[in-house]
Amino acid sequence: MHPQSFHWIWAFLFLSFTTGCTDDVVLAPVDEKVNIEWAGALREIAAPDGIRLDKLKEHRSTLEAYLGWASSHGQHSNSWGESKEDKRLAFLLNVYNAAVLHNLLRHDLPDSPDRVKVGPYQWEGAGFYWGTRYKIDKEWTTLNHLAGHDTVSRYAEPLLWMALFDGTQDAPRLRWWTQKKHRLQPQLVRAAKQFINSDRGMAWTDDTWQVNPLLIEHQKDFTDWTTANNLCEWMATYATGTRKKWLLEQQGNCQLVGRPPNRLTAAHNGQPGTGASKN
Repeated sequence: MHPQSFHWIWAFLFLSFTTGCTDDVVLAPVDEKVNIEWAGALREIAAPDGIRLDKLKEHRSTLEAYLGWASSHGQHSNSWGESKEDKRLAFLLNVYNAAVLHNLLRHDLPDSPDRVKVGPYQWEGAGFYWGTRYKIDKEWTTLNHLAGHDTVSRYAEPLLWMALFDGTQDAPRLRWWTQKKHRLQPQLVRAAKQFINSDRGMAWTDDTWQVNPLLIEHQKDFTDWTTANNLCEWMATYATGTRKKWLLEQQGNCQLVGRPPNRLTAAHNGQPGTGASKN
């Protein structure tokens, strides 16, 4: 047997083993739409520097009702066609962000999502994003798959990375995404500008500009799916002031430096997480 065959066999066996060991979150189905209630609660939870943990705990029942509704609704269950792309995208963004918040609550607000461990998903970041599944639109999906595959890659829109809140201090600002036709794209552009022109997105450190690790990790998406030749050129489209001036100067030899990751839970005013990792 060819040596590569063993590689694929082991990969298949690992996938088969781990698929049956995920932490599946079962929530009571909800038929009545609760978008307005959850959108209002989310605005109380979200803060410029993270999330208000007390408000998150206060609105847990509304959050679970929203995810319960999303478990049996969505683009497939409700036949939202391609003409309703904004509605489909906003649903995916809002549901992913809600699932992240709920998963934080389930693990008693850990000091970092990366330290959550589930079954065989013991490596950093695996338990929370790979080892936990939510039922969305009648299908089970992990948080990682929902964000990367179903949302960003499916629509080939790099701006979506600035809309996904992964629960850490590195994440873009948490917000409710509109489902109104022709309103989502302008909202995404505004969010990208806000992110890139903030210290969270791009900060002056040690005599140079350093950028959020999210931008470095996904920099191919910002060029492969746009007309930009490099990340500097793409970011300059949304940057202003001294940030824009510096990025334009780097376009010919774009060598951006990512700042050190801050994967602590994005608690408002630095409130510490209270929970331990779940094994």
